[in-house]
Amino acid sequence: MKIGLITIGNELLSGFTTNTNASWIGKRMSEIGAEIVWHHTVQDSHEAIVNSFNSIPTYLNALIITGGLGPTHDDITANSLFDWADVETEFDDDYWQDLKRRFKSRHISIPDLNKNQALKPINGELIPNPLGSARGIQLQKNGMDIVALPGVPVEMKAMMVESVIPFLKINIQNPIHILTLRTTGIMESALAEKLEPILKNINAKLAFLPKLTGVDLRISSKDKKSLTTLKESIYQRVGKYIVGENGISLEEIVGKLILDKQLTISIAESCTGGLISDRLTNVPGSSGYLLGSVIAYQNEVKISKLGVKKETIEKFGAVSEQTANEMAKGIRSSLKSNLGLSSTGIAGPGGGSEEKPVGLVYIALANDEEVLTKKLNLTKNRLANKKLTSQAAINLLRLYLLRE
Repeated sequence: MKIGLITIGNELLSGFTTNTNASWIGKRMSEIGAEIVWHHTVQDSHEAIVNSFNSIPTYLNALIITGGLGPTHDDITANSLFDWADVETEFDDDYWQDLKRRFKSRHISIPDLNKNQALKPINGELIPNPLGSARGIQLQKNGMDIVALPGVPVEMKAMMVESVIPFLKINIQNPIHILTLRTTGIMESALAEKLEPILKNINAKLAFLPKLTGVDLRISSKDKKSLTTLKESIYQRVGKYIVGENGISLEEIVGKLILDKQLTISIAESCTGGLISDRLTNVPGSSGYLLGSVIAYQNEVKISKLGVKKETIEKFGAVSEQTANEMAKGIRSSLKSNLGLSSTGIAGPGGGSEEKPVGLVYIALANDEEVLTKKLNLTKNRLANKKLTSQAAINLLRLYLLRE
């Protein structure tokens, strides 16, 4: 099923509001085997909205509209839609009385402006809004199903889940099957090079979706067997870089692995400033394996709280493999955990030198027998370096747990 999307609102075009509705709707459509193939964002203007309606491609099976169904002067989506679709309306007094009762129960006087929300199409349906006063609209024009929903995300999502998605699912034929593989530790170009030989003569599509911490591989096909075949081929070639499937996070995978192995961990952070600990504790149940952490930003703290030797820092520097090793061993010994994980680096934008430039980072993982250390050469951007370091550190932990 090919679906169009029109998101309406001056705030979306000005940048003051992020268009999260479009992203959410796109994901939900993919989950049911449909796809958003056309998308417009337009201002709260009758002319702009009608112009967008007039540009709708003829190949669409359905159109979803969000925004502009409220009671204020700039909420003109309903009237614009009725004018364009040549649909007559009538005043729904029953709904108006219901609105007045709702407002009265909250000790609020209802403004006359809300009467706009009591209009209903004569040749169309209304979509209930369980969380607000703006009902949705459902029409059909030229064989295309059209639904209009409020722009308030929580209201839109509730109406999509309760009414729109079940309606669309009934009409989906030959649904598109989608699977996302999440990778980390390998660049997009390197992934593409490794996978290029298996992408010929397949009945499936592969999209590369890069982001700061890795690349998502999205496989889509109307043939489930072809999707499975491509998935298996991808695992054979780049399986060690695949963290999980369908949006599962790296920290969730690590949490499951460390719980399964009945291990504990403690963390010593410098340049990441607690981000590694933050990410691990975002996972419910992390108290079952994370004993604690220390943010050792100053050298004195590395020495007094983690047991890093003063001589090590003087000889090799705070940003060094040797210091990272002693931080990992020190936090492990101090908190008596099975594993100790550490990070130390130059996050930037200042503090670097020719010998140790901004973006130089060391991470280390210690157990009772060895210390695994990795050197990273990252960016000039402070926040990016913190996030990339946390990703690399947690991935180092993942790779260690997989080998055990």
